[in-house]
Amino acid sequence: MLADIMEPESSHREESQTQQLETLGLIASGIAHDFNNLLTSIVGQTSLALATLPPENAARPHIEKAIKAAEFAAALTHQLLAYASGSPSQTELMDLNQLISDNVALLSMALLDGVILQLDLAPHRVPLKVKRAQMQQLVMNLIINAAESIQSRPGTVTIRTGRQMLLPGSVTYHFVNGRKLPPGEYVYLQVRDTGSGIDEETLAHVFDPFYTTKPAGRGLGLSAILDIVNTYRGGISVESKVGYGTTFTVLFPRCYDEGKFIPPIH
Repeated sequence: MLADIMEPESSHREESQTQQLETLGLIASGIAHDFNNLLTSIVGQTSLALATLPPENAARPHIEKAIKAAEFAAALTHQLLAYASGSPSQTELMDLNQLISDNVALLSMALLDGVILQLDLAPHRVPLKVKRAQMQQLVMNLIINAAESIQSRPGTVTIRTGRQMLLPGSVTYHFVNGRKLPPGEYVYLQVRDTGSGIDEETLAHVFDPFYTTKPAGRGLGLSAILDIVNTYRGGISVESKVGYGTTFTVLFPRCYDEGKFIPPIH
């Protein structure tokens, strides 16, 4: 009897959530068109301003950061428009280390006062074949989530990259998306914070759409990350302890970088 009662309630919640996502998609598509036009104007005007300044002008670094932030926002907007129109954007072979290094200034802007960003990047290339905007979105969302967990206290957010060999029967990671990754060589992105940590009850829902514990949050950041990880047949794990911070680890199948010699993992 209880199962009969619970099943309609569960179906109603799922239907309501689906309607919310569809409505959000329609609204976001309309906003994205207008936002893209504004970004084009912002990039154009700031680029003109930059061209009028001499190389030694103290304002140049700030304007360059503003242009990079606008270009990043434009890339995400194009991704949203492509998704809404059903036209897929192109994947490209890239080095994850280079992508992070190119966006350090932008990533640092996402941090709160007193939070330090540390990089522990692999000494070799970390090749991935992905959509650049999606990977930028994934890294940025993880950084923002880490910074918000630290809140107003001094703290550290550390980004690590590298390669990981998964052996048959490996239990190195418990992937929250339920994916069982086959044995082989993977590249990983790890974001660790010294924040407040996540309790077990909250941890079970952090990837749910519209679930958030933040007053100003919308509960879509980690949900978007999970979608991106699933798109590339990767896995994501979370380790957290209340009062001791949280670590997100994302694994993607290694893309063999043609023309670049990368020593195998032994």
